[in-house]
Order: sequence, then structure tokens, then C-alpha cells
Amino acid sequence: MTENQVEEGKSPFQGEDISPEKDGGLVKEIVRQGNGDDKPAFDDQVTIHYVGSELDGKVFSDSRERDEKVTFNLGKNEVIPAWDLGAASMKRGEIARFFARPKYAYGLKGEKKYRSATSVIFEIELLDFVGKDISDEKDGSIIRRILHRGVGRELPNEDATVDVRLKGTYQDKIFDDRTVQFVMGLGFLKQIPLSIEHAVYKMLRNEKCQLLLKGKALQGLDQISVSADGLVQYEITLLNLERLDSEQILTDKGKLLQSELLKSRADDLVKKGHYQHALKRYQMITRLLASVTYPDKDDRIKSRQVRIAAQSNIALCYLKLNDYLQCKTACDQTLALDAKNEKSLFRRGQCHLTFRNFEQAKKDFEAVIKINPSNVAAEQQIEQCEQQRKQHEAKHKESYQSFFNDSSRASLFEVDEKYEQVKNKMQEKNALKSLGLEPISLESLGIHPPKPPQR
Repeated sequence: MTENQVEEGKSPFQGEDISPEKDGGLVKEIVRQGNGDDKPAFDDQVTIHYVGSELDGKVFSDSRERDEKVTFNLGKNEVIPAWDLGAASMKRGEIARFFARPKYAYGLKGEKKYRSATSVIFEIELLDFVGKDISDEKDGSIIRRILHRGVGRELPNEDATVDVRLKGTYQDKIFDDRTVQFVMGLGFLKQIPLSIEHAVYKMLRNEKCQLLLKGKALQGLDQISVSADGLVQYEITLLNLERLDSEQILTDKGKLLQSELLKSRADDLVKKGHYQHALKRYQMITRLLASVTYPDKDDRIKSRQVRIAAQSNIALCYLKLNDYLQCKTACDQTLALDAKNEKSLFRRGQCHLTFRNFEQAKKDFEAVIKINPSNVAAEQQIEQCEQQRKQHEAKHKESYQSFFNDSSRASLFEVDEKYEQVKNKMQEKNALKSLGLEPISLESLGIHPPKPPQR
């Protein structure tokens, strides 16, 4: 069939119009039926063989002849539309012919060898398709298939609030079937495994996907016992999401409101003992409020209070995590904002005590009592300082005494005498060298010191 006949609307073969607009631009004819009912989904990794020919039958490209399979991610515009749309309509093992007008082939201006708009025919064999490996290490532990594409362009970010529909299956039995709302980054509070949360970060609103989990991706699935080589399937639908606005687009007023939200979450995490997660949110607050300005006095006061509280609680989290150096630094930063911050003085004193800086610790605890005379804990810490200082000094004294009482060690007088002897010899040698002479040893004259008597 000639190009003119095609332009007149006559299809080169009988088949199904699978073009999105049903404009006859992409017609499919099945040559060999495929296996099963499953078809590739959006973003699946698809592998094909193809033969491309012109309308007169002249072959211009043949992957079988080159023995080169072609692999691409479906629907990501990595290939021409005819391949994306055609492969999406096929089953595994199917062979089909596709007539493609320029719109679905190489464009109205042509591409590569085609200098003008050209309609072509492709014979495609769908060899295989698999879901996308979205694990960080690309180890196959999280394989995702998108069953229904989402809408919009926004993805969940850290601390976004999401509503998801979950359905977990293992060995054909449903073990997790619920709709749940949680905060991204804190899914563990609602028994959401990290692998599920990892997948949700990559989803659009109303998107539905299927996950196949294995290996380390099974961590957090405490409600079931999975064998070492077990495979767990999840279906997830992102019903709704409310993103946390980024710092770049927030007004100063918005930064304050967001800081109050983050502080509420962080305070709750501290109460539950999740200090690392709380620390992250307190640090977000200090960044948000680092350079804000407010014309309103009430906003200025509130901003300062939130910032000081967040900085003080950063010190608390580091203290609970036994990172005393970072805790002391956070206390210093809080005291730079509020020199009479009782909690920060107390915590810094605890850090000094851990480092055996007894005098510095005592000064901080005394400063606490000066601010709050009824602080019994500070009084107890001062007593602790004295006790530990005395124990430390006694231990050192005992170490020195054991050193001097050790008869196997040379006395200090013996050490000093030996040092003087060596020093005198070096001075004599240097004096001879300054005269251009080298010292003469007794051994060089054949004179040797007497050997000690044998016992």
C-alpha cells in the first residue's frame, strides 16, 4: 500500500484502532496470542523484539537480526508513542503488528533517516515485563507496579499528612486491610513498615500501586511470620495528601504556624521516647525561625518562645541519646538566646559533670539555684559534683602512690642522674665536633670495660 492510500484513510491491514483519540493513527493486528491476562502497567520495565518496515515492506530496523532486545520503562516517553501504546495493549508472549501514522511514529518532521513525515509498520513481540525496583540499593527488595495512575504532580514530603488504603497479602491470605492516616516520616507510630512509607513518598494523589516485598523490606511486618525467602504483596492507594509547605514559599507568619505544628509533633515524640525523630523536627523549627522578622509584638514574643523551646529540647534529645558534646553545644546556643534558661543551665551542668569538669558543672548548678532556689535536683547535683571530685582525686592519688611504691621502677633521682650523664656526654661530643675532632671511644683503642663477675 502506498503512502497516498494511507493518507486517504485506508488502513494497510484490518485491526483495532488503539489510538487514544480513535483517529486511526495507531492500528493493531494480533499475529500471535499472548499468555494469561496480565498486561504491562505504567512505569513497568518492558522488554521487546521489533521489526520496523516501510509501507512497501522494506525493513529499516530489526532487533532480532541484531540479536538486541529493547528494554524501556512504559509510559515515560523513552520511546515513540506507538511502542508505549502498543506494548501497553499486549500480553506476555504476544506478537502484534502496528500501523503508525507520523503522529505516533517519528513525528510530523520525521526523525533520523526520515526527512519528512512517514507512516511505518512495526511488528512487536512482548518478551517480558516486570515492575520497577524502587529500593534504594536496587536489590529487588521492593518491586512496584502502578495499577492506576495518580493525578497532579505533587508527591508527599517529610511530615506531610497522608490517607492511604492498605491491603497486605501473604500466601494468599489477607493480613492487613485498613484505611489509615499518618504523618510521613512517622509511619511507625501507626505500624506502617518503612518499605510501605518509602513507596508512598513516590505516589501521586489517587494513585494505586502493587508492591512485592522481600528480604529487608519485610522489616516492620510484625503481625505475620514470613519465611526467609517469603514474598509479601501490598496494594496501596493514596487517597489524599496534605504536603508540608517548603521553607522557600512560606511567609514569616506561615513559618511560625508551621513551627508550632512541628513542635507539637516533636513534643509528643519526646513523651513517647522517640528522641531521634523529635530531634529532627526541633532542628526544622530552628531553621524556620532563624531569620524571621515580625512587626507584631505578639508574633515576636511567640516566635522567640518557640525558638528557645525548640533549641532547649534539641539539647534534651542529645542528652537522652548520650551525645553530651552536641548537648553542651545546644545548651550554649539556647543560653545565647536566653541567658537564664534554667533547663539549659542544668543540662549543661550534667554535660560538664560527665566530662569531669567539676568546677564548671558546679557553677552551672549554682546558677540554676540562683534562678530557682527551690530546685532540689540542682542541689543534689552539686553534692554529686563534690562526691565525684573527691573520688576522682582519691583515685589519682592512689595511682601516683602505686607508681612511686613500685620497686621495679627506677627512682626519680636515678632518672635525673642518668639524664645528666647523657646530657654531659652530648655536650662533650658537640665540643669536639666544633673543633673538627671526633670523640675517641675506649673501645676504638682496644680498651674494654671489665665484665661483671658471674654469679
